[in-house]
Amino acid sequence: MSGTDSALRLIELTSATLWHDISDLVGSLDHAVSSPVNGSACSPELPKAARDTAHALTARLQLRHAAWGPVGEPVTLARLCSLAGALPEQVTVDASTLDPNTVFPAATGRIVVNLLLLAADSLPSGGTVVLAGAPDDLFVRIAGPAAAWPAGMAVCLSDEAEARSALTAWRNPQMALTALLAHEAGIRLSVLLSPTAQNDPAILRLGG
Repeated sequence: MSGTDSALRLIELTSATLWHDISDLVGSLDHAVSSPVNGSACSPELPKAARDTAHALTARLQLRHAAWGPVGEPVTLARLCSLAGALPEQVTVDASTLDPNTVFPAATGRIVVNLLLLAADSLPSGGTVVLAGAPDDLFVRIAGPAAAWPAGMAVCLSDEAEARSALTAWRNPQMALTALLAHEAGIRLSVLLSPTAQNDPAILRLGG
């Protein structure tokens, strides 16, 4: 097994373990705030706040498990949009031009989820992630104040060794992990210059 494979398997195993443990914890919390204490109901404000926190945490865990856990099932557009709801509040995903019946193959879907996380990291002041194209030829564009992909991204997407180096050096781990997962799956990610303005962030292309 290569160094890249070993690192990815470790990440998958860690993600799966955390998902299992924290899901149990969240489930226990949700049950606790829904149950009476000493025969009387809790303050209604506390259970709602705790339950909302538990549900928000579960959504964030689902998003990261879909991105970092083992490859699962094909990802429908509806599922992708549901997962995207756990991105930071100031980040929105526009997939309006995609066919509503779009289904991403399992490996591709995991890459797209990672791209959403990478895009959110690249929008420090919020903004929009635009998805366009098709499952085998998808375009990802970011727009917003201070929107910018991480430095060195193009090199990591084209060179697996550079991506592995970036991951072990902990230089933007989401960028490095996205690139490594794509390299491992044989899915091509490339960078296109924006056709609208020279200073706009590049467009990422999956497949094609």
